[in-house]
Amino acid sequence: MRTIVRTLLLLPGTLASASTFAQEPGADWLVETMYSSGKINTVVAVVAVLIAGLAGWMFVMDKKLRRMEREQEHRN
Repeated sequence: MRTIVRTLLLLPGTLASASTFAQEPGADWLVETMYSSGKINTVVAVVAVLIAGLAGWMFVMDKKLRRMEREQEHRN
């Protein structure tokens, strides 16, 4: 039963990815606008800062949660 469900879930994903290979290569808007004007560096920098900020926030929240859990264990 599990293999049937997995196969049914895998089939649409396989067909969706196969249709992308049938497209003809053309001029990509990203290459034309971002790379030619040099703005891609700014986009990459902003994304990197956002990801680093999110990772830092998650680290701080994890430390706070661990401390709260330890305090809760000591109370019980």
